[in-house]
Amino acid sequence: MRKIILSIFILLISIISFGFHISPDGFGKRIDNDEGFQEYTFKNMTGKTIRYKFAVLPGKNPEKSMDKWIEFEPKYMTIKEGESKKLKLYAKSPEGAKEGDYNFYLAVNSVTVPGVLDEKKESVVAGTTVGINMNIEMLGWVGDLPAKLKLEKYEIYEKDGKVMFKGFVNNHTEKRFVRYMIEVIGNRGEKATLLGGVLPAKKTNEFDVEIPQFKKKSDVWKIEVRETLDRNLIQTIKL
Repeated sequence: MRKIILSIFILLISIISFGFHISPDGFGKRIDNDEGFQEYTFKNMTGKTIRYKFAVLPGKNPEKSMDKWIEFEPKYMTIKEGESKKLKLYAKSPEGAKEGDYNFYLAVNSVTVPGVLDEKKESVVAGTTVGINMNIEMLGWVGDLPAKLKLEKYEIYEKDGKVMFKGFVNNHTEKRFVRYMIEVIGNRGEKATLLGGVLPAKKTNEFDVEIPQFKKKSDVWKIEVRETLDRNLIQTIKL
């Protein structure tokens, strides 16, 4: 677990350092109907013009990889400093694909931007590049599998002058993951958002965290459990 957390931390530091921005940062679509479409916005905050090359790679489990079912455009993208551009991606599973979740990797690699004319010096400056090379795991599923996530055995309590929130999140969904978030909403509009990540089918996450947006536990009005990407509401708990 420590290695996983450290790897995620290093990845986040790398993304922040290079000014890499992609939104949304996942797929999370049903792919055996016409819903398997997603646009991704790439924003350049690197301070330089950057050029990306995109590719789709097989998922970590060959039997559950959907890389052969993906179409996307463009293959290359050049973005000037401060600008944004979109990548369009579409997935459609073939007839007879088994119910359940599937995955692939979206490879994002920076390539050298050709030299450009410096109008002040009337000369061509050398090509530049920003070192961004990463594979982003994307998940989808086949079948009518609505999310059945449930927050259970939860408690909001006070400890050492802090408001704490603990509980268990159980994924009762048949055959597919759920990427979820929990929003804790206060009586005066306060809000704490907990990103739970991806929870595989029939698995449980336990958490115990501080929610510093609240001064006392009686300030909490309700809790909402949602799917992260489309904000689909799964569960509401009023306190």
